[in-house]
Amino acid sequence: MNPQPPHPKNTTCLIAALILLLTGCATLSGLEPPGINLAGLRIAEVKGFETVFEVDLRVLNPNKTALNIQGIDCDLSFNDRHLAKGVAGPQKEIPAYGSEIVTVMVYASMVDLFGAARRLIQGAQSETPDEKWSYAVNGNLDMGGGAWTGKMPFEAKGEINLKELMGKP
Repeated sequence: MNPQPPHPKNTTCLIAALILLLTGCATLSGLEPPGINLAGLRIAEVKGFETVFEVDLRVLNPNKTALNIQGIDCDLSFNDRHLAKGVAGPQKEIPAYGSEIVTVMVYASMVDLFGAARRLIQGAQSETPDEKWSYAVNGNLDMGGGAWTGKMPFEAKGEINLKELMGKP
């Protein structure tokens, strides 16, 4: 059996579809990922064997298009050690060239908290106390539509000065 060449009409449709797809991808690649910063951290609840923290994340949109956030998951760590994990479904729109606070409830087990407290106390009692702790918030933004879809990973890092946090000079 001899295969027949593709019909010219089918070839034209295929080429047009490829051009549209490539044009769409080029347009989407012009979007910059949003910036994520830790804006706040509060203890919301202590119960049984876990502690609940509210983590405020500042989401900065550097694009001329609004970003729709449908969900977020994140992991909080101090000095490269896991402390808490959580998720939220904020249903927020970050305006073009704007920013919004997204709050995520994260949950820490008492085992992880006791380990962090022990390290903090040991550091404060040592002759050369650690004045700064590094933190990291890692996770994914679920972009639920609009110009950008899918999950986008993020990482926010920084340091907390323990002397300032504890009110010491």
